[in-house]
This record gives sequence, structure tokens and C-alpha cells, in this order.
Amino acid sequence: MTRGRCPVRAPWVPSPRLDPSSRKAVVAAAVMAALAGCATPSTPFEGRPVLKEIRFEGNRSISSGDLESKMATAPTSGFFKKTPRYYDEDLFAIDRKRIERYYNEKGFYEARVVGARTESDDKGRVTLVVSINEGPRAKVKEVRLEGVQNLSSSEQEDVRKQVPLHPGDEFDEDRYEQGKQAIAAQLKEHGFARASATGKVQVVPEEAAAHVTYVVDSGPHFTFGRVLVSGNRSVSTDDIVRATGIDRGEQFRQSRIALAQQRVYNLGAFSGVRVSLEPFSDSPVATVRVTVREAPFQTIRTGLGFSAEQYRYEIPKLHAEYTHRNLFGGLRRLELTTNLGYAFTPTLADPKGIVTVTSAQLVTPSLVFPGLDFIVRGEGAREIQYGFSYDELAGRLALLWRLGPHSVSPSLNYVLYLNSQLDPSLDISQLVGTGGAAAAALLSNCQPTCTLFYPELRYTFDVRDNVVETRKGFYFTISLQQTLKPGTFTYFRIEPEARAYFPLSPSVVAAGRVFWGALIQPAGTPALSSPFQQRFFGGGYNGNRGFPALGQGPRFGAQFNGQGFATTSVPVGGNGEFYVSGELRIATDAILRHTAVVPFLDASRVTVDPLLPFGAPLEVAPGLGLRYLTPFGPIRFDVGFLVKSYTVIAQPPGTPVAGRPPFQPTPVSTSCNSATGTCISQSRFAFHIALGEAY
Repeated sequence: MTRGRCPVRAPWVPSPRLDPSSRKAVVAAAVMAALAGCATPSTPFEGRPVLKEIRFEGNRSISSGDLESKMATAPTSGFFKKTPRYYDEDLFAIDRKRIERYYNEKGFYEARVVGARTESDDKGRVTLVVSINEGPRAKVKEVRLEGVQNLSSSEQEDVRKQVPLHPGDEFDEDRYEQGKQAIAAQLKEHGFARASATGKVQVVPEEAAAHVTYVVDSGPHFTFGRVLVSGNRSVSTDDIVRATGIDRGEQFRQSRIALAQQRVYNLGAFSGVRVSLEPFSDSPVATVRVTVREAPFQTIRTGLGFSAEQYRYEIPKLHAEYTHRNLFGGLRRLELTTNLGYAFTPTLADPKGIVTVTSAQLVTPSLVFPGLDFIVRGEGAREIQYGFSYDELAGRLALLWRLGPHSVSPSLNYVLYLNSQLDPSLDISQLVGTGGAAAAALLSNCQPTCTLFYPELRYTFDVRDNVVETRKGFYFTISLQQTLKPGTFTYFRIEPEARAYFPLSPSVVAAGRVFWGALIQPAGTPALSSPFQQRFFGGGYNGNRGFPALGQGPRFGAQFNGQGFATTSVPVGGNGEFYVSGELRIATDAILRHTAVVPFLDASRVTVDPLLPFGAPLEVAPGLGLRYLTPFGPIRFDVGFLVKSYTVIAQPPGTPVAGRPPFQPTPVSTSCNSATGTCISQSRFAFHIALGEAY
């Protein structure tokens, strides 16, 4: 955004009685009024002029934004409403020293502010121009470690690996200070609980050289002592101590403190957990203090909402959950959850009705050792989608082991699908066998019943700074499934996914996501004989946002016209999907508090057969989103535009009865002229409203 400027959109003037010249005059007046409303103020304050802008000259190595962030002097800011700032020579005199000190921190020990001038406009507002002579940047000449003689060779090597500066590097005080912290942290991982690191830097300006010395004070080796617990009223102290995983007498490691805090919090019985060390005594023993705040053992939560998609509405949508955090003692956690709503498809007569996803889950923490949970889960669901509906009953047994950012969960799953049926309004009565062929193709022999029995292994690595509003970090997960008998189907399924987040500035975050999925069946098996509930369906607010939910991928034709062409199509999913996305999350608090604008680019493809990534051309959809930030996550509105899409052929799922025109494969395309009756139009735009970011 250019400072001191205000983008203006001329309003449309609905004035049919005005001649063209009068209309231009009205528009010009409106533009002038808008400019006046957002112009930079010009009235001085106590003799100090309005500071319109700060401009730097000669700063080749450090950005103007970084330099401005170190100054107390600030220019006028704001978008629709300007907050005036004023130029104070006395204040800037102090800022000169701040600028030079910041350059010193980055290794420019001869940097100087060589000049500053003000440029006034016709209204008396000033632009401050700061001239800088950076001089040479000091480079690290040597790095020495002192005080490591009492460490073993392996410990010394581990400490040296933590030093961020090396000979030849450009010197930076921040990296130098980070080295002290990294050395002390590494020593604490080797049992030196009192370890510290200091240092000194000798700078030779005429040589532009820095000699770095780190001084290590390791202290004695420590072991863990007692684990003390406070704040618990109903939860057993022994259960909390066991959950920490810290045994008296084992070697001290600093990382065990954070891990213990994670494990105690994961018990689910506490609203707050803090694990720390007691003050050290003369003996090399580290006593651990666990402070907890118990949550209510029984809670009930409810909520009411709705969801609206192009092919499916669910209004209203009720959520309710009940949690018991100490069922039968031992911190066993019972979770009962239900989502209940009324779903219908606005473009078809049926199906419509009550939908639900209801589950009961019992979690037994620390089953064999700390951090290992045993989970028993039962689920029941009624689902209605565009073109089909089904019921589901499922039982799952799982283990969940968490270690810092890592988690591993093997599970055994049994799923029974019931009452699977096609929408009667799809005119399947036109097909031979009164819809039997269509049902077999669309529902993969799941009509009316089929079963899945499979073990699954899921691994997750999560180092995001915040799950709800992530600014930086990385997330990776992979799921592996292999069906077994007595299940109806045989396949292997793999789903890796990665997400990355990078803060570009205090108000801008870049985010990216890559997903690949493949459902692999035995050789010779027809592609669409896989269970339709397990196939990949593209589009929607968490997928390619150029498509509505379920709108991307293979389709079958339905409701055929007199020419034998389908007038609508039903998504049937595919056995392969590749999806890549990137977006910029730009905070717009200067315009309206708690808001953000998010330009994004999605590209993906859903295919009948499983393919390697980029094994098929991708369908590309740029778009723009608006966010309103809440404590529960952002409320978002996204608009996607299909700039590059491919024609999908909606295949007839059967053969027609005698006396009717043969059914024709029907193209589904953004370039379709639906008036011809020989194709189905695909909209280039898709709209999505949701709570929470896309990833």
C-alpha cells in the first residue's frame, strides 16, 4: 500500500435523466468527496508539521520497513481514517542513534546517519528523507569455545553443532545471542541442569572482522528427583506423576519438562497445566513441580448453525456433546457427540431428510506407559448427498502415542453401510433392470449393504505455533489403509499431506498445502468398483475452491432428454486425487479491525485411476477470500474462479429401455452452451462460507 494515497472507486450514478456531461460532473464531484474523506491530514500540532512519509536513502542491506520499526518517529497511517503523526526534531535526534545502533547489531560498525532533510508539500506536510552510509559489514574471523574441557568428546561435538556463527559468516548480534541460548540448551539435554553460556566479541573495524568467543559453564550432572503435584483436588497425585513419565534417579533432560507438561495436559482433566523445576539446592538433583487446575469432570456443550453448498443445504444444524473426564476413575474420558440436521439438495426432488453423525468414544490414558492412550469408538451416521444417500455404523479400536510434535496411531476399523440408494429423481427407471446397472455403477455394489474391515496407520508431525490461527510452522500427516476380509472390498489407500506457514511481515502470512491420495485395487479390478464412500471427491471450501463441494472429478449422467443427452450429472468420485494450494493471509486491521483479505490459488485433479502427483493436468482456480477473526477461528467467505478447467464426460451408467434414443456421453464444461441440450454447463464461479481456515 502506498502511503498517503487512497484508492477510490467512482460510484455508479443511476440518473437516466442526466445528459453525459452532467453525469461526468456528478461522478467527478463524488470522486473529489471521497478523496477529501481519506486524504492525509495537514493541520500542524503545537508547531510540528504532519509527517506524511519517511524515506531512506543508502540502505542497501536493511529494508526501510525494518529501520522504521526501530524508530519512535512514525508517519501518518490509516486507510479510510488517517491517524495523524507529527515530525519532532528532538525525537528524531534520538532515532538517529537508534538507527546506528541497529546497524551495529547487524555488524555494520561504521554505519552512520549522514543526513536528514524534510520535503514539504503545498499543504505543509513533510516527508522525512534519511540518508545512511552503511560502511562495510564485519565478518566472523574466528569462533572459540572456552570451558568445555570437562565435557566428553561427544558432548563437545554436540555443543559445537549448536554454534550458529562460523568463520566467514556476516556477523549478527542476534545470531550471536541465539548461540548462547542454544549452547546452554544443548548442555541441559546432556544433564547439566545449571549450564549457562556467556561470551565476548572483539571487533576490529579497520579489518571489518569479528572474533567471537563463547564461555561455557556446564556445572555438575543432574538427575531427576521427586515429582511434586499441587492444585489437584479430585485427581489422584499418583495418576499425574505417572503421566509425566519422569522417574526418580534418571538423568536430567530439559526437554522432558515440556514433554511432561504435554502428557499431563493430554489427560484431558485439566484446564491448565504447568510443569517447572523447583529452585536448585546444593545437591545435583532436579525436583519437578506440576501445578494443575482441574476442569469440571462433566460438561455439556451445544451449538446451532447451518451449511449451504451449491448441491446440498443443511438447515438447521445442531451440535451437542457430553464429556465425562473421570469415568470409573483413572481419568478415563467418555465423549458423546452428535451432529443433527435437515439436509436437502435444491436441484433434485429427493433425497431429503434428517442427517446425523453420532459417536461415543472412551479414552483410557497411559495404558502401558505414559503418552500411550487406548481408544474405543462407536459411530452411527445418516448421510444425504447429491444423488445418493446411505446409513453407516462403525466400530474402531485405536492406540495413540504422542511424543512432542510426533504422534502415531494404529487402529482397527469395521464399517457397515446400510440402506444405500440412488435419488429416485435421477430417472434411473429409464435404465435396464429398473436402475440395477446404475446402482451397481454409482454405489459400487453397496446397495443396499456392504462392509469395510481394515487396519489403518496414521503418523503426524505438527510444529505449528497455533492450530486455530497459524502464523508459522509445518504440518505433515500420512495415513495408510489395507482392507481385510470379511470386508466386501479389497484395496490399499495412501494419503500424505503437508502444510507450511511463513510469516512475511507482522500482517502477512504465506500458507501452502499439498495433498495426494490414491486408492489402489488389485490388478484387473474395474476402477469404479471401489466403495464410493471411500473415493476422493474434489471441490468445496476445504478443497479446490473453484468447484462446489463434490463438484470436481468423474461424473455419471442422469435425467436424459429426448436426444439421449444427460441434463444433469452426479459426482461419483475417483480413486486418485492431487491437490496443491497457496494463499496470502493479509491482515486489514487498518481498514476494519479483526479482518483479513486472502488471495489464493488452488490447483487439483480427481481421476478415475490412482495416479502419481502431476500424473494428470491440473484444474486451476485463483480466488479471493474475506475473513472476520473470532476467538473460535476466522469466519471466511471465499470466491473461486475456474480459469483453467477440463471437460468431464458424464458417462451413462446403463443402457436405455427399448423405444428411447440411445444414451449419449455428455460433456460437462465451462464453455457449454446448454441451450443445445447436448452438454451440461459448469459454472466458472464457486462461493463458500465456512468457519476456520481452509488449512
